[in-house]
Formats: sequence, C-alpha cells, structure tokens
Amino acid sequence: MRKPSQDPVLISRRSMLGRGAGGLGAIALTSLLQDQLVADAGRAAGGIAARHGHHPARAKRIIFLWMSGGPSQMDTFDPKPAINKLAAEKQNVTEAPFKFKQHGQSGMWVSELLPHIAQQADNLCVIRSMKGETNTHEHAQTFVMTGVPQNNTPVPTIGHWLVYGLGCESENLPAFVSIGQKTNPDVTQSFFLPAWTQGVVLGDEQAKKSKTGEPAPLISNLNNSWLSRQQQRKQLDLLQKMNAAHANGRAGDDRLNTRIESFERAFRMQIQAPDAFDISQESEATRAMYGVGRPETDEYAQRCIIARRMAERGVRFVLVPFSRPPKSMKLARMYGWDSHEQNNTLTPILCGRHDQPVAALIADLKQRGLLEDTLVFWGGEFGRTAGSRAGKAGREHNCNGYTIFLAGGGVKGGLVYGKTGETAKGIVENQVHVHDLNATMLHLLGLDHERLTYHASGRHFRLTDVYGDVVHDVIA
Repeated sequence: MRKPSQDPVLISRRSMLGRGAGGLGAIALTSLLQDQLVADAGRAAGGIAARHGHHPARAKRIIFLWMSGGPSQMDTFDPKPAINKLAAEKQNVTEAPFKFKQHGQSGMWVSELLPHIAQQADNLCVIRSMKGETNTHEHAQTFVMTGVPQNNTPVPTIGHWLVYGLGCESENLPAFVSIGQKTNPDVTQSFFLPAWTQGVVLGDEQAKKSKTGEPAPLISNLNNSWLSRQQQRKQLDLLQKMNAAHANGRAGDDRLNTRIESFERAFRMQIQAPDAFDISQESEATRAMYGVGRPETDEYAQRCIIARRMAERGVRFVLVPFSRPPKSMKLARMYGWDSHEQNNTLTPILCGRHDQPVAALIADLKQRGLLEDTLVFWGGEFGRTAGSRAGKAGREHNCNGYTIFLAGGGVKGGLVYGKTGETAKGIVENQVHVHDLNATMLHLLGLDHERLTYHASGRHFRLTDVYGDVVHDVIA
C-alpha cells in the first residue's frame, strides 16, 4: 500500500514547489509563495500583465545603471577649476587633474576620463544639482531607490513601483531584472507591494563565491539540475489543478488567478531566458563596440548587452550594478566609487570599466530605435566633496550637490541642468531633490507619482513619500 506522503494528490502546493525548486524560473516561482504579503484584490486585478499608466508615456522601460559608492562629479561631468587653485595653496582639498573638453553640438563639458560617453553628449541630460538627504552609503542608496532614507525600513524600490503600475510586456521574462551582484536595497523583496512585482537577481550567488574578484557567470542558474523539463511540467500541471480547485467558489478574488498566471510565466522563463541572455548571438562588431573581451570592460559590457536584450524583450526595469575592480588591483577601496582614498587612482579605473559599455549601450539603443522609449539612468547615491581626509588624497561624501545623467525616454539631449558652487559645495541653481527625480522618471513612464499609491499598514505609501515635483525643464 502506498504511504500517504507518496500520494501526489496529498502533497501540498507549497511542498510541491519546494521539491521542484531549482533554476531561475523556480526562483521566481517559489518566491511567489511567500505569504507575508496580502495584496488588495482590486489592485491586483490583471496581475503582471502590461497596462497603461495615468497619462501618455514617453518611455516604456528603465535601464538603471547603478554606480554605487558615489562617483566624483568634479572628475566626470561637473568641472571645478577652483579646486586646483585651492590645492596649489595647500588647502585641504584633493587636486582635480583631469581635463575637460566640450563635446557635441551642445558643447557639453565632459572629463577626459569618459571619452566614449563624451561622444554621446547630445543624447545626455546631465543634472548637476541633485540633492539627497543623507551621506551614509546604505541609507542614501535606499533613499534614491525607495524614497525612504533608512535601509532597515521594508519598502519597495522604483523598480517594484514601476512593475506595479505598468506590469510587464513580456510573457516569458520577469518584469524586473538585476544583472549582477545583489545591491542595497534588496530588490528581490517587494515588501508590501504584490509579490509578482519582485525582482530577480542574476549571478548573485556566483559572485559571492568568486575568490578572485573577477567576473562571475551570470546565467549558470537558469536550468534545473534536479528535474527534467517534462517532470517540471507535470508538477506544474498538477499544482495548477490544485490551485484551480482551491479557486473554485472564490469568484472576485483575483489574487489567486494572478499567482497562477505567474507560475506559468516562471516556467516559460526557463525556456526563453537562455536565449535572451545569450550574447554570443550578437555580431563581433557589436561585442567589440561594447568592449567584450577587453579585461577592464568585459564584465560591464556583457551586462549592458544583456540589458539591451532585456529591453528588446519587454522587461520593464533592468538594474545594472557597477563593475567592481578585481581584487588583484589591491585598491584601497573595493566597494565601488567610494574614493575616500586614492581618488585620482580609483576614479580613472572605474571610469575605464564603465565608459565604453555605457556609451555603447546608449548608441546601440538609439540605432535600434529603442532609445526614444527607453529611459537610461546613470548615477550613484551621492557625489563627492573637494576636501579630503588628511593624507588620504581622496574625496568625502556629498549629497548636497551631485551629478547624475539621464538619456532617452523623452528627456532633452545635450542639456546640462542645475549648478553647484565653485567646489561643488551646495546647489546655487535649479535644485533637483531625489523625490523630484523619481517623480520625473515615473512621469516619463506615464505614471503620476501622487496617484501611484498602495495602502498598507494603515496608510497610503508612494515612491516619493509626501512631496516631489516633476522637473518639466528636462523633458523634451
């Protein structure tokens, strides 16, 4: 006689998913079973399916090039010649030795450290007057991406909000993908938003295991090594039958139907994702344009190509974390653009790792007709000061006047917006608060930041908290 535990009819839905877990599809699948979230049925109607926003959109998706650590604005996009004068007078500042030149019809000033991005000057909307709320890395990173300046507060990121508002155009891929190591805040948790808005991180576990610090495989977790495709299909079919029986008599509750739809999407993802991430399908010319095969650019070049391939396939939000220098370089700071020490050594290295891939991504999107409806963000959680710690030849954190850039997606190309003081200390013209930036990005996607809300814990939440204005001056 067969034991009850061996009878597949008696296996719980949760147990079945646990037994079948494995591969990227299963990661998305099992995450959907977290019962910590209870989505309002009306808001969950339609689930992850694509839908329209509050007003006509200029963009359909965001590629978020996340430069954690705080890039030095006076060494990249915001020239400050007064710094060198102060350095010559032995003031407590670090020399800014990198030359700036004007580029494009706009005459935009860009550092010699970014020669490839400089060629895209007329496609860039550079905002030099960003204002944050904190100079602590973790809190500032959380603030930029969630609108809340505490990293221990369980709130969703802009990616989750975007997916919640617009759903996904793809039936076979997740709506929110992070390409590379996990970032702060955790994009895999949607917190109070519906579970189907969660992000999927590629390559995170492999990156953790890397002892050399060299690029790690991004897609080695795509396949289920325990179960065949046929076995997974049989398990999912049985699960869906159980879900259908569970849903019988629960008319009007769209949460379960949304979950069933997401299970199917997760299964199909295992079939479609390998093709989407296969950059060997790109021409030699395209790979060379991005910098694939060059030691300093190869990792970020691959990430940027995959980001473009995700955009082509309807992924709504693609997060592309920065490329860490290998440990073999023995830099004082391995975290990212955090140049407290050796600013004039670290910043050129990081510019060299990102300049060509980022420029190629913008150019590639444009030549394929994708830039007009893809909003590209480049920046970190804050910028740097001119001053340094004694003897460290570096720059400190500065959330009161830093630089980011946008491209495509309905923004004005060739525009430099805002102005900081002579040493980037303080904003003297056209301040853009983080809430203003997020409100503007949502606006370009067709979403009103004041109307994109979710009721949880007795209050209405939104990405921009209780304030924020769309910066119409940067919109074409």
